[in-house]
Amino acid sequence: MKPASSLRLRLLVGVLATVATAWLAVAAAGYFKARHELNELLDAHLAQSAGILLALLGEEADEIELEHAPRLHRYELQVAFQIWDRNQHLRMHSASAPASRLSPAEEGFSTQKTDGTRWRVFSLRSDAQGVTVQVGERLEAREDVSGEIAEQLLAPLGLALPLLAGLLVLAIGRALKPLNTMAREVAARDAQRLEPIGAEAAPAEVRPLVKQLNALFVRINQSLENERRFTADAAHEVRTPIAAIRAQAQVAQTATDSAERLQALVKVLAGCDRATRLTGQLLTLARLDAGTGKLPTARCDLVQAARSVLAELGPSAHEQGVELELVSPAQVFVLGEDTLLQVMVRNLVDNAVRYSPATGRVTVKITEEDERVRLEVGDRGPGIPAEERQRVLQRFYRIVGGEATGSGLGLSIVTRVADLHSAHLSMMDGEGGKGLSVIVSFPGIERKPGMKHE
Repeated sequence: MKPASSLRLRLLVGVLATVATAWLAVAAAGYFKARHELNELLDAHLAQSAGILLALLGEEADEIELEHAPRLHRYELQVAFQIWDRNQHLRMHSASAPASRLSPAEEGFSTQKTDGTRWRVFSLRSDAQGVTVQVGERLEAREDVSGEIAEQLLAPLGLALPLLAGLLVLAIGRALKPLNTMAREVAARDAQRLEPIGAEAAPAEVRPLVKQLNALFVRINQSLENERRFTADAAHEVRTPIAAIRAQAQVAQTATDSAERLQALVKVLAGCDRATRLTGQLLTLARLDAGTGKLPTARCDLVQAARSVLAELGPSAHEQGVELELVSPAQVFVLGEDTLLQVMVRNLVDNAVRYSPATGRVTVKITEEDERVRLEVGDRGPGIPAEERQRVLQRFYRIVGGEATGSGLGLSIVTRVADLHSAHLSMMDGEGGKGLSVIVSFPGIERKPGMKHE
């Protein structure tokens, strides 16, 4: 993309172009008005001169002898007159007049080209005296006067524009000085300095930009703080299972009894599973947080995503004595990304299984109502107190005294996926006030009648 030109240059060119355009428009209007008035005035002089000549002839017009009127003024070359009798004989003419008739017209104004010269002619006929008086002026003379008028109107523009440009350079430079000061202040900052920029000295037009920059600094600072906190928490969470694995490995190494060694190795494997699960969740969060741009969306079958997750988690749930149940129509479609939808359902079901008692049941229910698609995962575990339900959505947060082990990332991942799909997450008590139901409400795109149990 072509880089934008200097704001100073754009202001200078814009103002000068505007002034020059306005000046030319005013000059053009003045020129045409002055030219019109000049033509009116000169036409009036022609008519007046013809009237005076006719009056001077008197009643003796028939006795006028052919003669040449003397040349009295240099401008007379631009003006001429002729007097013709009724027999089309030239009785008198000025020295500047051509030998042929100025105009064939007998009365009024006309524009005529005679002997290669264009004339503006006024003709006045007198039947009583038997003559026609014609007074003409070279159009070239009028155009010369019009040119002088235009030159006088435009000449000041040539002097004013350079002077105006110089004044504008000074004025614009002074007006942009706060921007230069602000730019130097930002350039001198360290990368860790994200405090707001002072907007008191900034022009009113720049303050919205400064305000948005300060808001951006706040968001960047919060993002960096969240990243630092996430990194610290993640390091702590990863260190815990590694320390447990090391401790159990040492027990297995020093154990003298095979049963004790076997028990330690089982705990080592459990610690490895926990570390693997934690690492997977951290990678999932990192992938979600690093995502930029709009989420690619397609029609995804939420029911099929739930079936896949339940089939995957079924064996481990069965080992814990937990039954999985899906209640849904045959198909329910939402706009989204199928892999992320499975990540959401997997974390919800995995949380519910881990907090369910033996012989418990986890129910996944998918319904459509009021142009929304509702995904509900319920269990019969200890539940979450109402005052803790917003806090458990935070990363690494775990309820004090909880028996089940976990990283505190599952519901954070669910919340992030819900946000990406414009879905709303809420929590409520399970059936009969026992356990917990997590509800995710999606914008619906299609309805399917009927329900079926699996």
